[in-house]
Amino acid sequence: MIVALIRRLLLIFISLVILSILAYAIMLKDPLNQVLFEDSTFQGYLQYIEKLTNADFGITYIGGELLRDQILSVLPSTLELCIAAMILALLFGIPLGFIGALSNHSVGKFIRGFSSIGLSIPVYWIGLILLYLAAIYNWEISSVGQYNALYEIKPVTGFAIIDVWFVEEPYRIKIVQSVLQHLALPTLVLMIMPMMEITRLTQHRAEQVISANYTKTALTRGWSKFKILRVYLLRNTLAPILPYIIRTFTLTLAACMLIENIFNWSGIGQWLIAALSEQDYNAVASGVIVIGIIVLFINLLADLSEFLLDPFKKKAWYD
Repeated sequence: MIVALIRRLLLIFISLVILSILAYAIMLKDPLNQVLFEDSTFQGYLQYIEKLTNADFGITYIGGELLRDQILSVLPSTLELCIAAMILALLFGIPLGFIGALSNHSVGKFIRGFSSIGLSIPVYWIGLILLYLAAIYNWEISSVGQYNALYEIKPVTGFAIIDVWFVEEPYRIKIVQSVLQHLALPTLVLMIMPMMEITRLTQHRAEQVISANYTKTALTRGWSKFKILRVYLLRNTLAPILPYIIRTFTLTLAACMLIENIFNWSGIGQWLIAALSEQDYNAVASGVIVIGIIVLFINLLADLSEFLLDPFKKKAWYD
């Protein structure tokens, strides 16, 4: 187990080194940074690593603000959208997967095909279509941004859905309504890909459990589908696929980069694309580092859950 743990930590360390080299190469695209580090590229890289260990990303060339403060101001908005989408994806994806596994052959094939099609459709295309329809039919959730510009929410945590509760009482309900209306449409678009993936994973694993001998024995004893679901399916299906569901968050994070620009959502994706258009290489390099660390953390969390929940994976750690 110790050897396996050291091996995983070593892989994370190598990934961080590669990530830092990539970010440093992006930063050197700026002529000013080339002048600063022209004496020794390696020495400049070591200085860059030293600053990163102190959470010092430098400043943005456009406004001269600290990049660390800018990242901390936009990252919660992205996480808010991703978490909301994942919650809805779990609420709809898991039941759909079980329905596909427990229903007759035609319904199961339909749900399997539906999930495959949903994974192949570009999310930005769905976002544009829904935004167009919302504008034509004057939907209540058709607004872009995080909330109405007439309102002011003082950032406390960075999550608008939480910060809204710190607003003064007379306007709180209206602002909560505005935040939820603005959150609804991008969340519905962003949830499609993870929901389809969770549906596919759940259905595939549930069908394996149903075809197992102990499930067939329970059917011959006259157990109802609900009892089989409660006794066998829930425990033997959800535990093995939980690590894959956690990794689905990275898929959601990647899609969120595009969704933010469509719905004018002030997250790290929109911030990164703005930095690219303005050729602010310091900001781009910092964004790459932050997103890479988030992805590595999610994968580590998935590995830990795999170790705790899957007996076969736990055995592999000890081999």
